[in-house]
Amino acid sequence: MAGYKSKHMNPDVYYKLVQFGYDTWGKEVTGGMNVQQFMDDLKAKDPYYETPDNFVLASFMSVRLRALTLGMNHPVKCSEYWGEIAEAELNRLGLPYESWDEAQLMKYQPELNIQKSDFY
Repeated sequence: MAGYKSKHMNPDVYYKLVQFGYDTWGKEVTGGMNVQQFMDDLKAKDPYYETPDNFVLASFMSVRLRALTLGMNHPVKCSEYWGEIAEAELNRLGLPYESWDEAQLMKYQPELNIQKSDFY
């Protein structure tokens, strides 16, 4: 999970964090809660104590871009746009999506700056 660590390492909580951060914050993700309630709920279920900067900063950018487009009454689901771009770039580099396994992930793992918290 690329530097993310939580108390229980609950994959459902991690998936919702990633889905919220990089894709959509629709009711299907948040369960109808507002953003603060949703994040508080996830933190209560499985408090995180380490997060890499690239996880936080990239998701922050995605949330801000989606807020901007929503303000223009044009909600965007990032995966519908970024997935195709990412696959094309991997193919251009000779690293097609289908070739990725744990060894390849470790080979190309970026240097991570991990933020640690003792509050959980």
